[in-house]
Amino acid sequence: MSFNTKPSTTVYVCTNLRMSGSSCANRKSKEVLKALQARADARALVGGPLVAVRPSVCMGYCGDGPNIKIMGGEFFHGVRLEDVDTVLDEAENVAGD
Repeated sequence: MSFNTKPSTTVYVCTNLRMSGSSCANRKSKEVLKALQARADARALVGGPLVAVRPSVCMGYCGDGPNIKIMGGEFFHGVRLEDVDTVLDEAENVAGD
């Protein structure tokens, strides 16, 4: 059995914390990051593409966070836990292109 260890694409989740004002971390981006990592791993284990999910520094849209950027693909704003599969679907589409 072989397992591809090279990610097909990478999803970056802003985890920046600002002491004053709005920021992705204040809007639960770390919980979204953990959920994306767990779901991406689960999908890969059943034969889906390997999607890396990594924390990121500020993306410049603090008031619209949590913000997510798919390398070579979409930019998502206001991501919630229930959006995890939508983000990963798009990441897998980018990986397949």
